[in-house]
Amino acid sequence: MMKNKTAKIVVNGVVLAAIAAIGVAAFQLGTSPREETVPEELVYESEETEQSARLPENEEPLVDAGTSQVEASMEDPEDSSVSMETEEDGSGEENMANDSLSGTDTENSTEENMENEAASTSAGAAAAPALNFSENTLTEWPVHGNILLDYSMDQTTYFPTLDQYKLSPAIAVQAVEGAPVMAAAEGKVFSIEETSQTGTTVTMELGNGYQAIYGQLTDLTVAEGDTVYKGTIIGYINAPTKYYSTEGSNLYFAMKKDGKPIDPILYLP
Repeated sequence: MMKNKTAKIVVNGVVLAAIAAIGVAAFQLGTSPREETVPEELVYESEETEQSARLPENEEPLVDAGTSQVEASMEDPEDSSVSMETEEDGSGEENMANDSLSGTDTENSTEENMENEAASTSAGAAAAPALNFSENTLTEWPVHGNILLDYSMDQTTYFPTLDQYKLSPAIAVQAVEGAPVMAAAEGKVFSIEETSQTGTTVTMELGNGYQAIYGQLTDLTVAEGDTVYKGTIIGYINAPTKYYSTEGSNLYFAMKKDGKPIDPILYLP
């Protein structure tokens, strides 16, 4: 009887222990999250399909054999386009900035050139002599020699070549061919013309309505618009025209005030 009781106690203890173990296991299974196990083949196929969707056609993915990790990666086309747009925008802004700076430099250069030209013009105007001839101004002899024909507007004078008497609005000063002719006073060349009576003739403005006229010249050293200082060589004595062939080579020298002839002798020393 004792043995049967002992056996029953042992069996009951084992059963209780087994039931307790089963209850603990069931409790653990009920409280811990269940992890779904995905077959390795399905994971590999899913990653391979996803990679193939990202790669261009006819291009195979770079995958290590026996693993499911993809080593090759492609840049997102949208990210690339954004990057290109950003670079283009930056480049455009930079070009616009450079163009703006270039335009500013050009404007500054143009303004500087205009200022330099204005300064040069002002300097030239300051260097030019002031033309302020008056009835008290003395001139120089344009050439030195005897007076062949005198000024006469009150009565007629005899002209040997023409063999006639007529008014003389100028003086004819004897001079050898090639002799230098100097400006009798400071002036500005108003005109250069060729006439049958006085040949190459230079007219200068002296200021205040006064003019000086030089005729029978050659090899001029001045041009229209030139400002000439007193004593400057303006040309040389030429052979006489047919109107002065008997008188010989000479300088035709006349003066005017407001377009009317005046006696040049009155202004010579």
